[in-house]
Amino acid sequence: MSGQIITKSLDRLVQQCYSRAVAQGALLFTESSVYKHREQGVVFEVRYVPALAKKPNSKPREKQHAKDFVNPFLPYDERLHVKQIGNTHHLLLNKYCVVPHHLLITTAEFRQQGEPLSEADFTAVLETIDNLSSRNIVFYNSGEESGASQPHKHLQVLPMPEYLDMPPSISLWLQSIPPVGAVHTSKQLPFAHFGVLFGDSPLLPSNVAAAYQAALSELTTKFGSECSYNMIMTRSAIMLFPRRQSSWNDIAINSLGFAGLVLAKTKDEQELLNRFGILHILSCVGYPRTQ
Repeated sequence: MSGQIITKSLDRLVQQCYSRAVAQGALLFTESSVYKHREQGVVFEVRYVPALAKKPNSKPREKQHAKDFVNPFLPYDERLHVKQIGNTHHLLLNKYCVVPHHLLITTAEFRQQGEPLSEADFTAVLETIDNLSSRNIVFYNSGEESGASQPHKHLQVLPMPEYLDMPPSISLWLQSIPPVGAVHTSKQLPFAHFGVLFGDSPLLPSNVAAAYQAALSELTTKFGSECSYNMIMTRSAIMLFPRRQSSWNDIAINSLGFAGLVLAKTKDEQELLNRFGILHILSCVGYPRTQ
C-alpha cells in the first residue's frame, strides 16, 4: 500500500472524545520521553515519566477497603465515556494517560478485577479493536501482584508504538515458531509464560476465550489458582505471565512491562533498567522459565 491510512468507525469518535475531555480538564495527559532499549536483537521501549513519582501506588484490595474509596468506573465520568458496548461493557478514556487514546473496557456492573476473563469480555475487546485502524495492545492486570490498581474489572487498549510491529515479548516468543492454537513456551524468554498463536483466521470471541482459558489453565496448574498474572493480546497472539511481586527496586511492572514497554519514574530507575536489562527484571517480578 502507499501509506494511506484507512479510517475505521471508532477512530473519529475516540479522537473527538479525547480532544473534548482534554479541553474540559476531565483527562490529564502526562508528558514523557521515550528511549529505545535493545536486548536479544529486539527493541524494547522505556518511557521516562517523572510525574509518576508523585502518584501513590496502591493495590486493588487496599484501595477498595479504604474509607475514602470511590469507584471511578461506577458511575463513570460522562466526559470520559466513548460508547457502550452491548449491555455488558463501556468504553472509556483513561483519565490519567501518558499515551493519547489509551482506552479502558469496563464491565457495566461491578465485577472484581482479577476474575477470569469471559467470552463477553473478549466480545467487547474485538468490538473495540476491530473498529480501530491502529495496531493495539490489549492487556489485563489480574491479582494483587500484577500491577493492577483499580478493583473494578477492566481491560485496557493502548495504541502500539509506531516503530513497533508488535510487542517486543511477542516478537521474541515468535522466534521459536509456535504452533497455531496450542499453548506454547519459548526458550527466547527467560521468564514463565503461556502463549497461544491465533493464526490467519478471523478472530472470534469464542476462539480468543478458548485460547485464554487454555493458557490460564496451564498457568494455574503450575502456579496455583490464586497466582497473579498479566495478559497481553494482539491480533496475532495472546500471552499470560505469572507474577510473584508487583515491582523490583521500586520499578512498578504491569502487563505493559511484560509486553516490553516499561515505565521509569526517575533517572535512577532508568539507569537500573539499562544496567540489569528488562528481561532480567521481568524474570525477577515474574517466575524464571523452567523448561
